[in-house]
Amino acid sequence: MDRDTHTLMEPLFKYANRTPFNIAPERGQALADEIFKTARWKLTAMDGKANFHAYPQEARVSATHAGLASLWCLSFVAFHLTDIASRRQRSADRSKQHIDIGESCALLRLGEYLAYARSLFRGDREWPEPLQLPDVNAPFDSEAGRVNNVFFGALAWVLLHEIGHVHLKHEQFIPADQRVRQEFVADDFATRWVLDRSGQGLQREFRVLIVCVALAWLFLNEEAIGKGADHPPAFLRFQEAVAHFDMRERSPALENAAYLFKAIFDPETEPPAFDTPLQVFEWVKYRLDKLFPR
Repeated sequence: MDRDTHTLMEPLFKYANRTPFNIAPERGQALADEIFKTARWKLTAMDGKANFHAYPQEARVSATHAGLASLWCLSFVAFHLTDIASRRQRSADRSKQHIDIGESCALLRLGEYLAYARSLFRGDREWPEPLQLPDVNAPFDSEAGRVNNVFFGALAWVLLHEIGHVHLKHEQFIPADQRVRQEFVADDFATRWVLDRSGQGLQREFRVLIVCVALAWLFLNEEAIGKGADHPPAFLRFQEAVAHFDMRERSPALENAAYLFKAIFDPETEPPAFDTPLQVFEWVKYRLDKLFPR
C-alpha cells in the first residue's frame, strides 16, 4: 500500500467538512444559517508541509495532507497517553507521587509518532513503516475508532479557527501585528463555538480535552519550526483558550490534558504532589510558560 500522506489522509479528509457540525451539534443550524449562509464555503486538500490556511476573499479553507497526518499522529499519541496515564493513576500506589508510563509509551512507539508529526511541519514525507496506519472505518468503540474521535474533534477546532477568519472577513495582506491580533480573534471564535453551549457534563469534558489536543499541535508546530512574526506564541494562544474552560477542580479533562502536555513537552521534570487535577493542570501551565518563552 502507498504510504504517502495524500493516499492515507484522503479517506479521513472526506469527513472533514462535517467536523465543525459534529463537535457542537447543538449549534449546527446556527453554523449553517449564520456562518456559512450559502454553499460558497469550501474545504480543499493540498499538498505541502503540515498547514491549514484560510482564504477569506474566496470563502475557502485549505488543509494539507501532511497537516492532517500530523494532527492524526498527535491524536494517536494523545489517546494512548491519556488512556495509559489514567489507568495507571487509578491503580497506582497512593504513596507514590510519580507514575512511570515510559515502558508502555515505548511499546506503542509514541515517540516515533511524535517525531513524524513534528517532521511534517518542515515538509511532507511518507508514513514511516513501523507506525500504525489510520483506519477511517474502524468501529467507534475500538482503540482506532477512539483515536479517530480525538482526531476529528481536534480537527474541528482547527477548522473553526480558519472558518473564523473567513466569517470575520480577515485581511491577508496586512502588517504582522494586525495578523497576530486576527489569530487571537480566530482562536476565540473556535474555542467559544466549541465550548459555549456544551453544558457542564461529559460533553464539555471531551470538548476541553480535544481543544487541548489542538493546542498541543500548535506547540508542536512552534517546537518544530519556531515562532512566526504573523502568529502569536503558542503559549499565549494556549493561555487565551484556557481562560474559557471553566472546569471543576476534579475535571478529568484537565487531568488528561495535564498528562498530555507533560508527557510530550516536559517528560523529565517530576511534579510536586497535588490534591486535584486543577492544581496539576495549573502546574503544567506554569511549566509550559517556562518551556516556550515568549
